Amino acid sequence: MTRGTRIVLVLTVAASAVTARVVVGRRAAHAAAAQTTSTSKSKKGIEPAADKLLHQMADYLASLQSFQVQGSAIDEVVTTAGQKIQVASDSKVSVQRPNRLRSEQLGAENGLAFWYDGKTMTLACKANNTFATAPAPPTLDATIDKARKQFQIEAPGADLLYSRPYDILTEQVTAGRLVGRESIDGTPANHLAFEGEEVDWQIWIAEGSQPLPLRYVITTKTVKNEPEFSVRLSHWEPQANITASTFEFQPPAGATRVQAFPSSCGLPTSASAQ
Repeated sequence: MTRGTRIVLVLTVAASAVTARVVVGRRAAHAAAAQTTSTSKSKKGIEPAADKLLHQMADYLASLQSFQVQGSAIDEVVTTAGQKIQVASDSKVSVQRPNRLRSEQLGAENGLAFWYDGKTMTLACKANNTFATAPAPPTLDATIDKARKQFQIEAPGADLLYSRPYDILTEQVTAGRLVGRESIDGTPANHLAFEGEEVDWQIWIAEGSQPLPLRYVITTKTVKNEPEFSVRLSHWEPQANITASTFEFQPPAGATRVQAFPSSCGLPTSASAQ
């Protein structure tokens, strides 16, 4: 089975989705360097209706000082024989801007959990009750970048967590359009589709005063059989009242600190005294 060594926060390691997310959300620095606001920019090749809806969603997400959301993801992995295997996982993400994040897998015995408290980032593995901690940058954007680049760690739908999600989402986009009005679990939503240099992606955005993303699908065109990553986003809590302790890691009883973040949860690692 074709797999990478990148850990997807609270998800399963999968080379297909990794490629897509790295291209879609390549650099937070691109967004940080922009001097104009998101609403003043538009991307060539994106139809005006789709561009407006994407801006509305991105600006609304960026305006939220805190939120919680649950994700149900399907990560496709392509075997050496060319068969697609779908790996399912559920997760919960808590965000408090500008520098707090918690992401944890729900229910899985070998699940991963990630804490970022503004100073350090910690990755914990349920399977063997181990954890590793590393210094982190002072902002969420920079921390996501460091986790991706240095430790090969992904968060589900991480491109939506940046402070300027429009810039990150459209970085490699060459075309975009409004597909139409559809329904996600009974909620009216606008379906947008985008083409990119290496990946295509789709997003379903709730209609109304809270234009939240409800579904997000990424197709990797540079990998054989074009595997997909999809996540259904539900149980949104905009402006959630999240306590500071949510983002502070407390080692479980008997937990062992390891020297470095593991390449996959449950594999043997060299441990040191906690």
